[in-house]
Amino acid sequence: MIRSKLIGILIILLGVLILLYKNDGFYGWGGYIDKSWENIAISSILIITGVFFLKRSKKSN
Repeated sequence: MIRSKLIGILIILLGVLILLYKNDGFYGWGGYIDKSWENIAISSILIITGVFFLKRSKKSN
């Protein structure tokens, strides 16, 4: 239970770090391609997964 709580907190922190990470885009055939939507999607998936780990650790108490 302590291990899943720690894993949940680390996953949430990783999601926040990815959300705050500034990744410049690049110029492709269609113009400038920004990677902000990818960062938002990846960080939201990580944060939701971390919340599930935290809920699982509270449930097992």
